[in-house]
Amino acid sequence: MERGTYVAASGGLLELRKLDVASNNLANINTVGFKRQILVGETQDFEQTLASTIAASDPYARGDHERSPGTVNVRAATDFTPGPIKNTGNKWDVAARNPNDFFVVQTPDGPQYTRAGNFTLNDQGQLVTLDGFPVQGDGGTVTADVPGAYIAPDGSIRAGNEVLATLQVVRFVNPESLERVGMTRFITKPGQPAPEPVEPDVMPQALEMSNVSATSSVIELITANRAFDMYTKTAQAIDQMNQTAVTQVGRGR
Repeated sequence: MERGTYVAASGGLLELRKLDVASNNLANINTVGFKRQILVGETQDFEQTLASTIAASDPYARGDHERSPGTVNVRAATDFTPGPIKNTGNKWDVAARNPNDFFVVQTPDGPQYTRAGNFTLNDQGQLVTLDGFPVQGDGGTVTADVPGAYIAPDGSIRAGNEVLATLQVVRFVNPESLERVGMTRFITKPGQPAPEPVEPDVMPQALEMSNVSATSSVIELITANRAFDMYTKTAQAIDQMNQTAVTQVGRGR
């Protein structure tokens, strides 16, 4: 591919990724515990390039980013900045105070971690997420179908003076070790250390909302859309110049 076209196409694809990410962020602006996604640029590994497939026969093969400066790989990363806290008055809503703390949810694929504390009780009186997965306590699944039960600031589920269970809360020293598996749930990336169990410190009857800024996301959408249009026009102009050059080759003066 001609170098200019390659760079223009690479830039256009990047802007498409930005549009997808910004659109998804905006769609989840009211999703409890949602963490916005951002795009991170990184140097392309040689093994990821087309040139690597011919390296054995071409000693001068180089990575695409070396052949055409300005073209890089990008990946979606999660911004774990805390979202605003909203008081709800719902006794089963809860928000973790420490930004590195997560509630533990048991799923068919194993334990997952979330900042979304909009819990409820199922038909068996178990504390569950909105999609039905059990919230984990110090002794496993939490059963709280008792008159007057509530969540205390220390994470305990109480009924009067009786402690029924305590929410299981874990802390990640580096949240970047987490991998997104849903809108609001995460797992530990392979090879990363397990989280550290900690004493719960929570805000009852409150929820951590999405950390998405509507203003910033709309600006990102507009900027990416304009940039994509620019790269498209650039690629078209380069293609037109190439066609002109080809048709002029061999013509006499």
